[in-house]
Amino acid sequence: PPPAHPQPPTLAVPRPARTPTHPALHRHCAHSVQTMSLPAIDDVFDQEHSGDADFGVVPVENSTQGIVSHTLDNFLLSDLKICGEIELRVHQNLLTAAKSLGQIERVYSHEQSLSQCKNWLRTHLPGVELIAVGSNSEAARRVRNTPESAAIAGRSAAEIYGLPVMFADIEDHPDNTTRFLVIGRQIFAPSGNDKTTLLLSGPEGPGLLHSLLEPFRVHGLNMTRIESRPSRQGKWAYVFFVDVEGHAEDAGLAAALEDLAKVSKLSRVLGSYPRAVLAKTTS
Repeated sequence: PPPAHPQPPTLAVPRPARTPTHPALHRHCAHSVQTMSLPAIDDVFDQEHSGDADFGVVPVENSTQGIVSHTLDNFLLSDLKICGEIELRVHQNLLTAAKSLGQIERVYSHEQSLSQCKNWLRTHLPGVELIAVGSNSEAARRVRNTPESAAIAGRSAAEIYGLPVMFADIEDHPDNTTRFLVIGRQIFAPSGNDKTTLLLSGPEGPGLLHSLLEPFRVHGLNMTRIESRPSRQGKWAYVFFVDVEGHAEDAGLAAALEDLAKVSKLSRVLGSYPRAVLAKTTS
C-alpha cells in the first residue's frame, strides 16, 4: 500500500482563530497546520503540556500597550520553550449592526483593543459604556444580534459573525504591532539571526540586577528587552525576563550563561529562536 501521509502539526492559538499562525510556524516546519482555537492563553499552555498540540502561539507584547504579563507568568510554572516569534501589524475595526453612531450604547472588546482605540472612542463615542471581554471574537459574538451595541475586532470576526464594518482602522497608532511567541517543547538550531530569552533571578540585596546583567556586558552581548515579574516565591521577590541577541549555542552567549550560573539562583534559557520579520498586515 502507498505510505500514509504524515499528520500535519497541530497549532494551539487563543481566540480569535485567525491569530497569525502560518508565517510563524513556517519557520519551523514545511507542512500545513491544523489550528486548534482555544478560549485563553492558559489553555494554549495546557494543550502544549498535555501533548495535544505540537506548537502554540501566544501574544507577548504590543507596541502601544506593552507587555502581556499573563503570557510571561505562564513560563514560571512551565518547562515549555520559545521556538519562534512573529510581529503582526494589527488593525482594529468598529463592527455593529447599528445604522449610525448615535444608536450605539456600549462597545465590547478585549481590554487591549479598547486601550489601542481609546482616543478614537473618546472622540467618536464619548460617554458610551466600554465593556472588556475575553477576546475580540467574543465581543463580536455578543453584538451580532444587538444593534445598540458594537464590537472592536478584526475583519475575520466581522465575516464569521456577519457584522458590518462601520469604521475601519480605528487604532490610535497606525503602526500598532503585536509580537507573538511560538511555544513548543524544544529549542531549534541556530539560524544565524537569533534572539534568546532568559528567565533570571538572584539573591535579594544591593546590586542584584547589576550582577545578573554584568555577564552580557563582559561578553559583548546586546540586551534588547528586560521585564520584571513577581516570582511568587515571596513578597516583593522578582524574576527577570531578558532578551539578548544571539543563540544559546553561540560562544559569547554560552560563556555568559556559565558566568550567570555562578551569580544567580535561577538562570533558565526559555528559548533561542529566529528574530521576527514583520508579517502581513491583518485587519
